[in-house]
Amino acid sequence: MQARKLFITSAVLLMVGLASFWSKWNGSAGVNAGDSIAAWAVNFCGSVNGWPALMGVIAIIAAVLVFLWAVISAAVGFPNA
Repeated sequence: MQARKLFITSAVLLMVGLASFWSKWNGSAGVNAGDSIAAWAVNFCGSVNGWPALMGVIAIIAAVLVFLWAVISAAVGFPNA
């Protein structure tokens, strides 16, 4: 399979995983900004229950595996002559 298609598949799987988490998110998220880099913070506090949690975890793991497959495929692939 072409590396370009694998990268697109990886991005779609990642979006599906994140969307399933956000669909049933119970909690809050926030960003705090400061004058220096050390003062910046990102906070996520919440939970996801049921099938969206399972689907999100599986989709994100699949996205990481497909991304690694795409990187390896692009590294060892032959250029089109």
